[in-house]
Amino acid sequence: MTLPDVPLRLLLIEDDEDDFLIIRDLLGEAGNLHYVLDWADSFERGRCAIDSGVHDLYLIDNRLGTDSGLELVRHAIARNMHQPLILLTGQDDSELDARALELGASDYLVKGQFDGRLLGRSIRYALERASARERLGRSDNRAALLQRCLEASYNGVLIVDAQAADQPIIYANPAFERITGYREEEVLGRNCRFLQGGETRQPAIGEIRRSLAEHREVHVVLRNFRKDGSPFWNDLYIAPVPDERGVVTHYVGVQNDISERKRFESELAYNASHDVLTGLPNRSLLEDRLLQGCQIARRYSRELAVMLIDLDGFKPINDTLGHAVGDKVLVEVAQRMGAQIRPGDTLARLGGDEFVVLLPDLAHGEDVLLVAERLIRSISRPYRLNELELHVTASIGITLSDGEIEQPMKLIQQADLAMYQAKQHGRNNYQWYTEHLNQEVSERMTLRNELQKAIEGMSFELHYQPQIDARSGAVIGSEALLRWPHAERGLISPLRFIPVAEDTGQIIPISQWVLDTACRHNRQLLDRGLARGAISVNISAVHFLRSNFIETVRRALDSSGLPASLLELEITESVLLKNAERAIYLLHELKKIGVGLALDDFGTGYSSLSYLKDLPIDKVKIDRSFVQELISDPRDAAITQGIISMAHHLNLKVVAEGVENAEQAAFLNRNQCDAFQGFLYARPMPFAELEGYLQRQAQLELAGH
Repeated sequence: MTLPDVPLRLLLIEDDEDDFLIIRDLLGEAGNLHYVLDWADSFERGRCAIDSGVHDLYLIDNRLGTDSGLELVRHAIARNMHQPLILLTGQDDSELDARALELGASDYLVKGQFDGRLLGRSIRYALERASARERLGRSDNRAALLQRCLEASYNGVLIVDAQAADQPIIYANPAFERITGYREEEVLGRNCRFLQGGETRQPAIGEIRRSLAEHREVHVVLRNFRKDGSPFWNDLYIAPVPDERGVVTHYVGVQNDISERKRFESELAYNASHDVLTGLPNRSLLEDRLLQGCQIARRYSRELAVMLIDLDGFKPINDTLGHAVGDKVLVEVAQRMGAQIRPGDTLARLGGDEFVVLLPDLAHGEDVLLVAERLIRSISRPYRLNELELHVTASIGITLSDGEIEQPMKLIQQADLAMYQAKQHGRNNYQWYTEHLNQEVSERMTLRNELQKAIEGMSFELHYQPQIDARSGAVIGSEALLRWPHAERGLISPLRFIPVAEDTGQIIPISQWVLDTACRHNRQLLDRGLARGAISVNISAVHFLRSNFIETVRRALDSSGLPASLLELEITESVLLKNAERAIYLLHELKKIGVGLALDDFGTGYSSLSYLKDLPIDKVKIDRSFVQELISDPRDAAITQGIISMAHHLNLKVVAEGVENAEQAAFLNRNQCDAFQGFLYARPMPFAELEGYLQRQAQLELAGH
């Protein structure tokens, strides 16, 4: 035993001074014993010293006047003292020896029969035994604490014997019973594989087996079964438990029932690809199915048919009877159409009263006509709702493809052209897409050529629409809006030429010009003391995903000298559809530069809520389509409120677009919208007019002070 550097405090309880001096001298001869000796010369003083508990060891004489040292031993043990006690007596009495040890004394020494060496050894052994008991007590306490922790754990815990045949379970905590329904006594001695039921080929099971063979930890999610046969998703973590030699003797498994989380994730995934009202695939899933259909047609030399169905007479139902009735009609229309197609076909809702039917595997193109006729007959049957008999019909556009098409979504455009032809032919009929319907495509080609001339001469303009702080009414920024004043056609709407530019790649030089010009203009405003926040620039998804886009932004800032904080880039949710991982990476890179980021037209595209929490954006912009009807349409109001609440919980600012009247502004203000943009405050204006507008605002601010 290694004795401590601090001297031991020893107490001798002895009423005979001569015996005290003898014991003191013997201790001096003990050797290798670093101590300080205290003396209590009576039973009462000894008991007080024991009660103080300041000594490391007590030497107690058996005879203390009329009192017995055994009583002091009994008193010390009753107080749960951990310090060792050595009883000294003047006679060799085996019965007394046994009683002392039985009471809790560490040793028993007979005066006159021990020397200093024997006394020192007795003291050292007593201290060693006391230290061992204390360590054992701590170990027992720690084991009891660990046991209580396992019993209280919310997660299921299993321990298996790694060295026994078939690795049987040797422990299961109460949470395991709660999760699985199996009591501990029902699983002890069994291998854990019984939880797998009949699903023994899950990929996670192979990963578990490999990890156990390699004695390494593993974290998997697999499908298990409760005692009643019901399935649950088990988030399982298994770790090897080695002994002091490093040999794995046991495995501990911690399980968590994540079935509810899985269900929620499944619902989110379903809602991201399906229409909420009808449960049909939405545009996002339709694109995937269309791509697959083209692949099937090419591979097996089959025909692919796309039908775009638009309901005739549906708008009056919505306008006169309300959206609730209209929704019921849409749901029943979806059900009727679903009954008319094959299991492998796709019925999707594009939005509103537009649907698409995709027939991916036709031996003959004309087979689509049978389906179209069934759809028209089925849709035209009366709808009986709320004691009303309602009627709608369908106009259908049809296009065929052998799958050899670079952009499969163009088939939707072709079917759309044919559908409008059906409308013009009196509705409630179907029309084929043919070349003579390609006038719109021709118009797009013309527009493309004109657009190229405009790009070469950069004959575009930027107009700016101020953004207003909802609290103070001050200008806090402006959005740059692209305008194309054509020499012959007049002002051409961006809604017409931007899609063409994106399809042809012409959007890249246009977007670059917009970015450079907006930065230069805001720098001019800054130099004149008129800058009011950042200039917002809309970024096309095509441009955004270009490999050099980050450098493009840096170059625009450097060439203009505009601080990055005075530039805000607006993106739409569509950038996530093309390449979500790259889009999120680019957004983080832009944040490093210091520019602001806004999610534009939120809620109108394919709202990827699972990505929203990962986007390093500063604000979301509520699309004007929600703002326009939020006073008259409770659903638009509810959506708007939901967007604002969700954004604020994510620490994002909210800007409402298209605010045109005081009622809209009041509603948005009540719901804590942060900023407004719309005709109520200012129309888009050329840069020269923006300067004058900001000067007037500055003068008003000075006058207000």
